[in-house]
Amino acid sequence: MFVASEVNKQGGNSGLTFVILDIDGRNVVNMSYAAAQNLALSQQNPFGVVLLSSGQIKTFTIGWPSPLRYERQLKLSVTVNEAGVAQILANVIHGSV
Repeated sequence: MFVASEVNKQGGNSGLTFVILDIDGRNVVNMSYAAAQNLALSQQNPFGVVLLSSGQIKTFTIGWPSPLRYERQLKLSVTVNEAGVAQILANVIHGSV
């Protein structure tokens, strides 16, 4: 069961770093930091994506009130399409039934 994830990004100015969540070969989330900011996803919402900022760190979180079940594979990945990103740190919270 996928419960939640966070991807912390330090640096980069354009926001063209993408966070991608695939479950059992199906795409669940594929969104850039810039898109999340432009869509004002800065507080809890039914879309399950929240972008929080604190100084140079931007945190992209994914999670819904109910965990998502997966059978084979949970894949969280990041594609960096901007200069100046110093580091990416990611955590996934998952469990079993």
